[in-house]
Parts: sequence; C-alpha cells; structure tokens
Amino acid sequence: MAELYPHKSGLGLMEPIALINHNVCVIYGNTKHYGKVTYLEPLPPFQALNIGAIAAQTVSARTAAPNLDLYDNEFGQFRWYPLDNAQIKLFLPNVDGRYTLRRIQVPVEPNIVDRDPDLHMTEFFEWEDNHPSFEAINFSDYALNACRIVCLGYRFVIAPASKAEITAIESGTPCVFLVASGFVGLT
Repeated sequence: MAELYPHKSGLGLMEPIALINHNVCVIYGNTKHYGKVTYLEPLPPFQALNIGAIAAQTVSARTAAPNLDLYDNEFGQFRWYPLDNAQIKLFLPNVDGRYTLRRIQVPVEPNIVDRDPDLHMTEFFEWEDNHPSFEAINFSDYALNACRIVCLGYRFVIAPASKAEITAIESGTPCVFLVASGFVGLT
C-alpha cells in the first residue's frame, strides 16, 4: 500500500488520502467509523461559501457551508483558501474550532496560497453532513462586499466494515486514520 496520510503532496498538488479498496477509519468526535473505500472522485476548485458583506473591522456571524455536506457513509478531503481579503476561521462541526491552540484559534488569510501553495495547512476532512462552518474577520478599514471561500479536494464513498474487518484492522491490517472534527474525545 502506498503511504497515504493527511496533508500529503508528493511532487505537486493534493493527493487523495485513500484509494479504492483501502481501509479507512474516520474519527468524528469520540466515534470511529471503519470502512473500505468503494468510490472516490476529485473535486476541482469551487466556491464553497460566500459569507457575504462584512463591515470594516468586524467579525461575521459563523456561517454554515452546506455545499461541503455529504451523504451518509461519505467523507470529503478538502483544502481551501479565502478569495477575499479577510481572515477566516474554520469550525468543524459548527461548535468546534480547527487550528486551535490554548489561547487562540489560528485564522487563514488569502496569502496562504503564497506561503503554502499546496494548501497543506488548510486540509480538513468532512464526515457526512456534519456542518462545517466559517467565520470571517474583516481586519481592514474598508467594508468587504463579499467574503468567498474556495475549496478543492476529493469525495469518498465507503462501505461500513463488518465486525471481523474492524477486529482485523485493530489487530494491524493497514488502515488510513483521519480526523473529521475539531475535537477528538478518544481516550
């Protein structure tokens, strides 16, 4: 099996975290969802959300991104960047902040495409329809007419694993583990 892990880009752009027939374990909150990838497709860059107009020196309301929701037994691997001049915070789901340290939640700015051209630092995983949300900070002295977020990535469909398959994975069968929430409560 090829080495597959989050934030990987071999000689260029984003690579899928798993391939067809690979075992995956999607960790969402304190639950593990084991399965085997049955389908995957690339998603070219698209406008995932327009938070809308934001007054100067203000913070937008936290806004859900329903364009990133998926069907049951599907997960998405996304990388993203803000198109307009704002700092953006990601919440996955709506209440759990991503890129969070003890005292701050790190926002993403449009210059991420210059600092991290492959967008490794923005990669996240969405499990089913668990409502990723974004919040924008307009740090400028002028109002923004729009605050758009562009995403790209992959959509995966998985077949849930049987008890025997889960036991095999927990005993060492190769599996790709990915976290699809802002907080992982596993102990």
